[in-house]
Amino acid sequence: MIRFEGVTRRYGERAAVDHVTLEVAEGRLCVLLGESGSGKSTLLRMVNRLAEPSAGRVLLRGRDVAGIEPETLRRGIGYVIQSVGLFSHWQVAENIATVPRLLGWEAGRIAARVDALLALVGLDPARFRDRYPHELSGGQAQRVGLARALAADPPVLLMDEPFSALDPGTRRDLQRELRRIHGETGKTILFVTHDVEEALALADLLAVLEDGRLIAQGRPAQVMEQDGERSVRRLFGEESMAFHRLATLPAQALAQPEDAEDDLPVLPAGASLKQALLLMLELGADRVAVLPDGPHGGGTLYWADLVRAA
Repeated sequence: MIRFEGVTRRYGERAAVDHVTLEVAEGRLCVLLGESGSGKSTLLRMVNRLAEPSAGRVLLRGRDVAGIEPETLRRGIGYVIQSVGLFSHWQVAENIATVPRLLGWEAGRIAARVDALLALVGLDPARFRDRYPHELSGGQAQRVGLARALAADPPVLLMDEPFSALDPGTRRDLQRELRRIHGETGKTILFVTHDVEEALALADLLAVLEDGRLIAQGRPAQVMEQDGERSVRRLFGEESMAFHRLATLPAQALAQPEDAEDDLPVLPAGASLKQALLLMLELGADRVAVLPDGPHGGGTLYWADLVRAA
């Protein structure tokens, strides 16, 4: 779906992105993780030509984006940024309808799409379609920004630090919503963050950048196993590596296939070993019940097994 081939972006003598090759398959949620100045936002903006490569090329569905007129390209790509960028003098429905109007959709189709998207991002259409941006909380505004990015049903969604200005509770809520929306829509998402916890909570493909270079890529669990890469250990925190590693592993993986006792604390389906650890510490429990999740059976997860995994 998205392929970066030897991409470099220079500003004078400095390489903001330095010969990066990365492929994001269709339907993946790829997180670009790195500290400020690592090149992650520049790399993302090359997809919709807000930044142009100094060398190399970016392919979208096999086509070099350099050969696509920028306005046409951007209308087919959803884009969500930290500051949201809603038009203050337009109501929520008008903001969401921006691209469909440009594409010439008829009014009834636009209205139906606006209501469907508000419901998708967890906002009641009847309550929110006629509000103005100043009447929204930060989390609500970011949900509207996400709905606007999805309005024309683009196959690709670019998200540049979209939740970083929000309070922790709202941020976690929106992370859960994004995972749900990704599961329901199957969009290919490229997501930029400098927050390790957020990256591990969202990514099914993780790409780690440092000084413009791609230093690690793979599923989060694979990246966490790269203990030999000092830069990766430093980014995740030497003292926190075991804790972060638990966030990449499903609790079902270590659950003993047995009928759990009725009075045990219960983990939600799909929970990670990190969530299991936090629940055990909170309740002073030495084991928890794990609910079945799809092909994974349930059972009992024991403290001793969890500690060995860490």
